[in-house]
Amino acid sequence: MTPPYTLGPEDIAIRLAVAAVCGLLIGLDREIKRKTVGMRPFIIVCVGAAGFSLLTQDIVHLYSGDLEAKTLQFDPTRIIQGIITGIGFLGGGAILSRNGHVNGAATGAGIWVAGAIGVAAGYGLYWHAGLLTAYVVAILTVLGVVRVYWRPDLEDDRGTTVNDPDADK
Repeated sequence: MTPPYTLGPEDIAIRLAVAAVCGLLIGLDREIKRKTVGMRPFIIVCVGAAGFSLLTQDIVHLYSGDLEAKTLQFDPTRIIQGIITGIGFLGGGAILSRNGHVNGAATGAGIWVAGAIGVAAGYGLYWHAGLLTAYVVAILTVLGVVRVYWRPDLEDDRGTTVNDPDADK
């Protein structure tokens, strides 16, 4: 017996595709900047979070009719809570500290927000997913370029110190 699904295969495929494209757009920025965490992990995080969201919808739908007399309750937000926690650990692993310098914070934060984008896509909230993706890509690209001019101690993506105050001496 096939369980009753809340969405058809086309809808599921569209939601997973939206998650994959959003993850690709964020991961592409990291890939272009030659970060160690590139496109594939971002796509996988977005698609995985969307998958958990889709599974939650079907699991709730599957058991809601059979459990009318029982006290078992489903709370889809608990799945989201687990996704946020798990992806937070994954993103935290991308952040390294050495010699008093922290590297990978933007990548770690990007991984974390990729989970939110995946959840949004999984629930069919395409505007949420699209806008989150647009904001993250803009922050990573625009501010990634601009920030090296604000701080003389930072290197650009090629490892060159852009505004070195000691360069003239």
